Amino acid sequence: MVIEREVLVVGGGPTGSVVATLLAQWGRDVLLIGDGGREGGLPIETVVPSAADTLERLGLQDALGSCASPGPLRHGRCWSNPTLELQDVHQDERGWRFRRPDLDLWLRDRARHSGVEVIEGARARGTLCPSGGGEVLFEQNGESLVVDARLIIAATGRSSGPPLLPVATRHRLPEMIALSAIVDCGDTDEDASVIEAVAEGWIWWLPFGDGRASVALFCDPSEVRARGREEVWKSALNQSQGAARGIDATPTRGTLATARIHQSDGGLLIAGDAISAIDPLSSQGLEKALVSAEETALAAQTTLLEDADLETMVDQRQRWEMRLFRLHRHQAVALYHAETRFGEHPFWAARHQLDADSIQVATRPTGRLTPAAELTEEPRWIRTGNRLAPRPGIRLSHSDEESIDQVGQVPTGVLLDLIGDELPMRELQQRAAGIPALIDQSPASLAQILGEMCRLELLIEN
Repeated sequence: MVIEREVLVVGGGPTGSVVATLLAQWGRDVLLIGDGGREGGLPIETVVPSAADTLERLGLQDALGSCASPGPLRHGRCWSNPTLELQDVHQDERGWRFRRPDLDLWLRDRARHSGVEVIEGARARGTLCPSGGGEVLFEQNGESLVVDARLIIAATGRSSGPPLLPVATRHRLPEMIALSAIVDCGDTDEDASVIEAVAEGWIWWLPFGDGRASVALFCDPSEVRARGREEVWKSALNQSQGAARGIDATPTRGTLATARIHQSDGGLLIAGDAISAIDPLSSQGLEKALVSAEETALAAQTTLLEDADLETMVDQRQRWEMRLFRLHRHQAVALYHAETRFGEHPFWAARHQLDADSIQVATRPTGRLTPAAELTEEPRWIRTGNRLAPRPGIRLSHSDEESIDQVGQVPTGVLLDLIGDELPMRELQQRAAGIPALIDQSPASLAQILGEMCRLELLIEN
């Protein structure tokens, strides 16, 4: 049997459900197929308060009552020193605790109500079409199912890669696995989440708020293989300074938690953790998955409207994910370098070998400015309604990140015209006073903007 659909989304987790729902709401004929397994290694995940706009924009406010509860009243930290520090959390800073199994079901039901056909318990066989459209073979209950789609979107989660996806790994942090369990915490539950470093890795304790808690150990899989899961787990929990210490529990799940980004080898749109998975230390994995889903849906709609070709949208998605991956990598590596007590242990030794790239601070230029020799004009794709539209932008020719269309809300084209003939800064400021887009800029703010362009290496100071 061959099923023909306009759009096929492979992957029934939050990313796939959100992509499918948005496209259906925009008038597309969408089929969502999941293998019946639950993505993600932890039963409960946090979302920070700043994600409120994302949840509202995606229409997910009702999920807060159905699948989530407010975040813990206190946050604990035992990192770079042996003392557990607990801090009260203001009501406005608590965020939310999402119960992942409930959220996954809620999002799939929402997709159905939005007109998406949902098939569960079907696993894709072979490699998803590198061209981004065509036939995909699935197996369900021992029978074959073929879907022929104009556009295919992969949202298959962190653990996916070749041969299912036509990708190569571009960047990867050291391997990491998450061992986790749900425990009864009784009197130890003070509604405080705790993150703490131990010799084997780091522990994340997150109470449900109902007398249970999720305890997870993020550790080196090679050490687990060498010492055994039980020994690594018990050793780590015995070092805990928080509620996880002495917990009598056996890890019931062990899932891949490695941060990495893939490079698509063809024209397949890939969303969420399937293309780029950030380090769990950021506690922003679920929010990132939702935003990636939204961006992928916009890219898909732009392609289906024939406002851009598929290859352009795949490239745009790759550049968007690369920028975000580098930002989170920088933050995670800095935190790993801050913990110095366990440098001889495998987990920490591997992370201390990573380069902790510093983010250069922009300085105000004083000399003559000139555009970088490798500067190229490439559009940046910006959301307009339910599609993406090109806006003039620039980037270095060797850059693998998105083009930059404005700095300090000033179009980059205006700034390049301003410094075109390499005038000294004093004369640039006089010229800027006669340019409408710059007339409101003070000398200090203009210098700051131009300094930021120098930091980005778009301009060179002579």
